[in-house]
Amino acid sequence: MKVANAMSKKVDYVTPETRVKEFSKLIFSHHINGVPVLKRKKVIGFITERDILKQFFPSIREYMEDPVNEANFEKMEKKISRIFDLQAKKIMSKRPVTILPDVPLLEALSTMFTNKVGRLPVVNKKGYMVGIIAKRDIFKYLVGKKLK
Repeated sequence: MKVANAMSKKVDYVTPETRVKEFSKLIFSHHINGVPVLKRKKVIGFITERDILKQFFPSIREYMEDPVNEANFEKMEKKISRIFDLQAKKIMSKRPVTILPDVPLLEALSTMFTNKVGRLPVVNKKGYMVGIIAKRDIFKYLVGKKLK
């Protein structure tokens, strides 16, 4: 079986300019934890809940400049307004792992395990997005189909 057999062709995505607040609404309304970032239909990044949550913590520079205030966890929670205003391009993973549609399903799963990701954008040879595949899709295709 190939990735093309199990991937979703309808893909939620954002642009580099999408604000975190809009991306967060997408996460909650569609029950997902991350989406590709596209520019002219090409995958240029990936943004997840984790990328947003990391923004609550100070950078090393911020911590070095003010360790007392920057280590205050209750104050960290108050950063949400600033975080909501960030654009996807500022916090996305800039080297997303992608996969081709003709790759075997278990190779895609191996790629996910190796890279510690739960989903992969599926791209054609020119880098244009054609779908997305998640561990759940592979599980449903390989295991769920055999249960019927």
